[in-house]
Amino acid sequence: MPFAAQTDHRIKAVATVSAVCIGRMFSSGVDGKQDESVVRAMLDQAGVDRTNEAHGAQPHVEHLVSTTAEEAQKFPPKSMMREGYEYYRTPRGQHPRSANWWLFRSIDRLAQYDSYAFINLIAPRPLLMIVGTEADTAHFSRKAIESFSGSKELYLIDGATHIDLYDREAFVPQAITKLKAFFGKHFATGAKPSQAA
Repeated sequence: MPFAAQTDHRIKAVATVSAVCIGRMFSSGVDGKQDESVVRAMLDQAGVDRTNEAHGAQPHVEHLVSTTAEEAQKFPPKSMMREGYEYYRTPRGQHPRSANWWLFRSIDRLAQYDSYAFINLIAPRPLLMIVGTEADTAHFSRKAIESFSGSKELYLIDGATHIDLYDREAFVPQAITKLKAFFGKHFATGAKPSQAA
């Protein structure tokens, strides 16, 4: 949403819940501490994949979310990657059309993408970012808010992880209440529904 709002002025106010920049996640890791050698090695492999495809090989695809509980347990407790298995790969949130594959050679596009590169273009429109205090992805929202020069708020939901804010009854109502107040305030300026997103 922030990426779209940077250049689409029809969007009157911007709010996120558990925001992540997929580009930064691949290049710097979920926690922002991944060594640069990891993405460099992935880029090298992407080049190999392209050459192999040019010679008739099938595209190299990989799972984004763990496919078994055992794989998921390798990630730290409360990690988005650990909890992602429980949400995306079980009846809790699984969808039959969610194939859970990504094209490995697309890492070049992912690594150079940045949801927040021009975040100040959102101003003077307001920005609200909601995160859980236990989310390993909270740094994405913190950094975006720190670099944004306009009207902004980082709203913390105590005890919530990244995935908790998807569907956990203990946390979701808090996010909804905050979103309702935010959009109610900023859409009460007379904008027609078709003009606001």
